[in-house]
Amino acid sequence: QNMIYAYVRVSTEQQDYQNQVTAIEAKYTIDEWVEEKQSGTVDYKKRDLGELINRMSAGDILVVTELSRLGRSLSMIYKIISELKDKKIRCIAIKNSFDMNPNNPNDIVSEVLIFAFGLSAQIERQLISERSKSGIMAARAKGKQIGKRKGDIPYYVKLRPYQNEI
Repeated sequence: QNMIYAYVRVSTEQQDYQNQVTAIEAKYTIDEWVEEKQSGTVDYKKRDLGELINRMSAGDILVVTELSRLGRSLSMIYKIISELKDKKIRCIAIKNSFDMNPNNPNDIVSEVLIFAFGLSAQIERQLISERSKSGIMAARAKGKQIGKRKGDIPYYVKLRPYQNEI
Protein backbone atom coordinates (compact mmCIF):
# COMPACT_ATOMS: atom_id res chain seq x y z
CA GLN A 1 0.00 0.00 0.00
CA ASN A 2 1.59 3.24 -1.20
CA MET A 3 1.32 6.27 1.05
CA ILE A 4 0.61 9.88 0.13
CA TYR A 5 2.63 12.32 2.22
CA ALA A 6 2.21 16.09 2.27
CA TYR A 7 5.07 18.39 3.24
CA VAL A 8 4.30 21.98 4.22
CA ARG A 9 6.92 24.45 5.40
CA VAL A 10 7.03 28.06 6.52
CA SER A 11 10.20 29.96 7.37
CA THR A 12 9.24 31.61 10.65
CA GLU A 13 7.09 31.04 13.73
CA GLN A 14 4.92 34.02 12.73
CA GLN A 15 3.81 32.42 9.46
CA ASP A 16 1.30 29.61 9.21
CA TYR A 17 0.79 26.91 6.62
CA GLN A 18 -3.01 26.92 6.46
CA ASN A 19 -3.07 28.16 2.84
CA GLN A 20 -0.69 25.32 1.85
CA VAL A 21 -2.83 22.76 3.70
CA THR A 22 -6.01 24.06 2.01
CA ALA A 23 -4.43 23.91 -1.47
CA ILE A 24 -3.26 20.32 -0.97
CA GLU A 25 -6.51 19.09 0.65
CA ALA A 26 -8.46 20.43 -2.34
CA LYS A 27 -6.70 17.91 -4.62
CA TYR A 28 -5.45 14.98 -2.51
CA THR A 29 -6.37 12.75 0.40
CA ILE A 30 -3.24 12.71 2.52
CA ASP A 31 -2.14 9.76 4.68
CA GLU A 32 0.47 11.70 6.65
CA TRP A 33 1.28 15.39 7.05
CA VAL A 34 4.72 16.78 7.86
CA GLU A 35 4.56 20.42 8.96
CA GLU A 36 7.75 22.34 9.56
CA LYS A 37 8.67 25.85 10.69
CA GLN A 38 12.23 26.09 9.45
CA SER A 39 14.17 28.17 6.94
CA GLY A 40 14.59 26.61 3.51
CA THR A 41 18.29 27.47 3.69
CA VAL A 42 18.83 24.74 6.34
CA ASP A 43 20.07 21.52 4.70
CA TYR A 44 17.03 19.30 4.10
CA LYS A 45 18.76 16.34 5.77
CA LYS A 46 18.76 18.35 9.02
CA ARG A 47 15.04 19.14 8.65
CA ASP A 48 11.97 16.95 9.13
CA LEU A 49 11.88 16.68 5.32
CA GLY A 50 15.09 14.60 5.33
CA GLU A 51 13.67 12.27 7.97
CA LEU A 52 10.45 11.94 5.92
CA ILE A 53 12.33 11.09 2.70
CA ASN A 54 14.32 8.43 4.62
CA ARG A 55 11.05 6.79 5.72
CA MET A 56 9.40 6.89 2.30
CA SER A 57 9.44 3.88 -0.04
CA ALA A 58 9.26 3.34 -3.78
CA GLY A 59 5.79 4.15 -5.10
CA ASP A 60 4.97 6.62 -2.30
CA ILE A 61 3.91 10.14 -3.27
CA LEU A 62 5.19 13.42 -1.84
CA VAL A 63 2.86 16.40 -2.36
CA VAL A 64 3.93 20.04 -1.87
CA THR A 65 2.21 23.26 -2.90
CA GLU A 66 5.29 24.43 -4.81
CA LEU A 67 8.87 23.32 -5.31
CA SER A 68 10.15 26.30 -3.30
CA ARG A 69 8.73 24.62 -0.17
CA LEU A 70 11.42 21.93 -0.53
CA GLY A 71 14.33 24.36 -0.31
CA ARG A 72 15.59 27.88 -0.86
CA SER A 73 18.18 27.23 -3.58
CA LEU A 74 17.86 25.50 -6.93
CA SER A 75 20.80 23.27 -6.08
CA MET A 76 19.08 22.02 -2.91
CA ILE A 77 15.76 21.43 -4.72
CA TYR A 78 17.67 19.56 -7.43
CA LYS A 79 19.35 17.30 -4.82
CA ILE A 80 16.00 16.54 -3.19
CA ILE A 81 14.25 15.78 -6.49
CA SER A 82 17.18 13.58 -7.57
CA GLU A 83 17.00 11.62 -4.30
CA LEU A 84 13.22 11.19 -4.69
CA LYS A 85 13.73 9.98 -8.27
CA ASP A 86 16.43 7.51 -7.19
CA LYS A 87 14.11 6.13 -4.49
CA LYS A 88 11.27 5.93 -7.07
CA ILE A 89 9.11 8.35 -5.08
CA ARG A 90 6.61 10.41 -7.06
CA CYS A 91 6.80 14.15 -6.35
CA ILE A 92 3.93 16.53 -7.08
CA ALA A 93 4.15 20.31 -6.75
CA ILE A 94 0.63 21.67 -7.31
CA LYS A 95 1.33 25.32 -8.22
CA ASN A 96 4.27 24.46 -10.51
CA SER A 97 2.19 21.80 -12.35
CA PHE A 98 5.15 19.52 -11.62
CA ASP A 99 4.54 15.79 -11.43
CA MET A 100 7.65 13.65 -11.43
CA ASN A 101 6.62 10.04 -11.68
CA PRO A 102 9.71 7.78 -11.78
CA ASN A 103 7.44 4.76 -12.27
CA ASN A 104 6.29 6.10 -15.64
CA PRO A 105 8.95 5.22 -18.26
CA ASN A 106 7.46 7.77 -20.69
CA ASP A 107 7.81 10.67 -18.25
CA ILE A 108 10.10 12.78 -20.46
CA VAL A 109 8.79 16.05 -18.97
CA SER A 110 10.23 15.22 -15.54
CA GLU A 111 13.54 14.21 -17.14
CA VAL A 112 13.74 17.56 -18.94
CA LEU A 113 12.77 19.47 -15.78
CA ILE A 114 15.35 17.62 -13.70
CA PHE A 115 17.98 18.34 -16.34
CA ALA A 116 16.97 22.03 -16.33
CA PHE A 117 17.15 22.09 -12.52
CA GLY A 118 20.60 20.53 -12.60
CA LEU A 119 21.83 23.03 -15.18
CA SER A 120 20.29 25.94 -13.29
CA ALA A 121 21.84 24.75 -10.03
CA GLN A 122 25.25 24.53 -11.70
CA ILE A 123 24.89 28.07 -13.09
CA GLU A 124 23.74 29.28 -9.65
CA ARG A 125 26.88 27.80 -8.02
CA GLN A 126 29.10 29.49 -10.64
CA LEU A 127 27.39 32.85 -10.07
CA ILE A 128 27.87 32.56 -6.30
CA SER A 129 31.54 31.72 -6.85
CA GLU A 130 31.98 34.69 -9.23
CA ARG A 131 30.28 37.06 -6.77
CA SER A 132 32.53 35.82 -3.97
CA LYS A 133 35.69 36.26 -6.06
CA SER A 134 34.70 39.75 -7.22
CA GLY A 135 33.83 40.71 -3.63
CA ILE A 136 37.27 39.56 -2.44
CA MET A 137 38.99 41.41 -5.30
CA ALA A 138 37.03 44.61 -4.52
CA ALA A 139 37.95 44.33 -0.81
CA ARG A 140 41.64 43.83 -1.69
CA ALA A 141 41.50 46.84 -4.05
CA LYS A 142 40.31 48.93 -1.07
CA GLY A 143 43.32 47.71 0.93
CA LYS A 144 41.51 45.13 3.07
CA GLN A 145 43.71 42.22 4.15
CA ILE A 146 42.19 38.91 3.06
CA GLY A 147 43.75 35.80 4.58
CA LYS A 148 47.13 35.77 6.32
CA ARG A 149 49.93 38.13 5.30
CA LYS A 150 52.81 36.62 3.38
CA GLY A 151 55.37 35.27 5.85
CA ASP A 152 52.97 35.39 8.82
CA ILE A 153 52.95 32.37 11.05
CA PRO A 154 49.47 31.47 12.27
CA TYR A 155 49.15 31.50 16.05
CA TYR A 156 48.46 27.79 16.22
CA VAL A 157 51.13 25.54 14.79
CA LYS A 158 51.88 21.98 15.91
CA LEU A 159 55.00 23.00 17.83
CA ARG A 160 53.45 25.99 19.63
CA PRO A 161 52.94 24.06 22.92
CA TYR A 162 56.70 23.25 22.95
CA GLN A 163 57.81 26.79 22.05
CA ASN A 164 59.64 27.44 25.34
CA GLU A 165 61.55 24.16 25.25
CA ILE A 166 62.59 24.76 21.66
